[in-house]
Amino acid sequence: MAWIGEAFWIGFGIITAIVALLFGTRFLTQLLSPEEYGRLALAISLATLAVQVFGDTAGKTAVRFYAFWHENGMPYGFMQSLGKSLLSSIGCIGLFCMAAVVSGYYFDGFPGEYFVLITGTFAILLVFNRVALALEDASRKRRFRGIIQGIFEGMRFLVAIGLVILVAKPDAETVLSGFVMAAILIVMAHGVFLWRVFFSGRGKKSGVGQMISVMGQYSMRSYQTPLIFSNACIWLVMMVERWILNHYGDPGDVGGYAAVYQLAFIPMLFVSNFLVLFIEPILYQVIQLNGKTNESQQALQINNYAAFGILFFSAFLFIVFLFGYPIIGRFFLGVEFRSYSWIFPWLFLSGGCFAAAQQLLLKLSCDMRTDLLAALWGAVAVIAVAAYFIGARYWQLKGLLVAIVVVNVCLVMFLLFFFDQLRPADS
Repeated sequence: MAWIGEAFWIGFGIITAIVALLFGTRFLTQLLSPEEYGRLALAISLATLAVQVFGDTAGKTAVRFYAFWHENGMPYGFMQSLGKSLLSSIGCIGLFCMAAVVSGYYFDGFPGEYFVLITGTFAILLVFNRVALALEDASRKRRFRGIIQGIFEGMRFLVAIGLVILVAKPDAETVLSGFVMAAILIVMAHGVFLWRVFFSGRGKKSGVGQMISVMGQYSMRSYQTPLIFSNACIWLVMMVERWILNHYGDPGDVGGYAAVYQLAFIPMLFVSNFLVLFIEPILYQVIQLNGKTNESQQALQINNYAAFGILFFSAFLFIVFLFGYPIIGRFFLGVEFRSYSWIFPWLFLSGGCFAAAQQLLLKLSCDMRTDLLAALWGAVAVIAVAAYFIGARYWQLKGLLVAIVVVNVCLVMFLLFFFDQLRPADS
């Protein structure tokens, strides 16, 4: 019953991350003003963009193709291919940082050099962390993966809070510096562990192996390229609203919104990620790159049940939190942030709908239909950004919140009623 152990360690990492997020948010909202927390939220949103576009695409590709490469005895070639993607990612992030620093000399409104560089460094470390976690999932090294995820989430908040208290500078730059210190240690731990796991696979390939290697690299590129676009669109759906709110709303609203978002929306994503992380590596080991089996269809059916479970769970707790949100604010938010606790149930409902949509769309990744996935998220992103702009421009935070709820509820309803038309024919 190895899968029970795998589920335990995945759950351990995610539960630890949620606990760290709850308590970390509580202490940071006590130490930082809403304005500084807003600056921190904007910086983290940019780091998240890098993870979505670079780290998540490489990570999903690693999980999808690991079984193929491992079966053909070429894990070193697999790592080489991922390494090229990571080098390209570092180069792109570095160019964006340089452009932001140079723009700061000519245009007002750009953040300072240190803020840009520390954000870029954090983004690069998060990309490495995301790909490393994916490799540990793909090779089903769940115990180390769960432990290291829990350590990172707890350590980054502890180091950041300790640094703010030590230097007596409650600002976004200090918190980001603490995050970077913790991330450096975690990435080093990932590196040592993965070196031990994959180094033994290094060796010369036969002529047949070289041909398979070229075919595998072409398939990986074909799979990964649409994910770059779709993940950028997912970021727009999830993160661009705080930039719009920063433009149309009060500066403190960004910090208040972001703090509640971390408490309400993100935990539901953790629940969804638990199911995806558990099922994906197992699913891809029982099917070929272009094959369909009864086992894979049964696994995907379980994912559909999980989507319905998330929706019912979210709807039930949404009703509970409609009456209990003041308690949430009292326990998990600093005094200056508690006036924003009323948005908690609405963001919780939105997060549940988004998490259910993630479960339903796993079918497209399984079928290698990342092109269709990109088209879908592109359409959703256009609708979402338009709704966010309209809501924030005319009604600020309340209008933006209505737009977020409507977009996420409509997305999952669309998938529930029309998913049979979205997926390719099984014949």
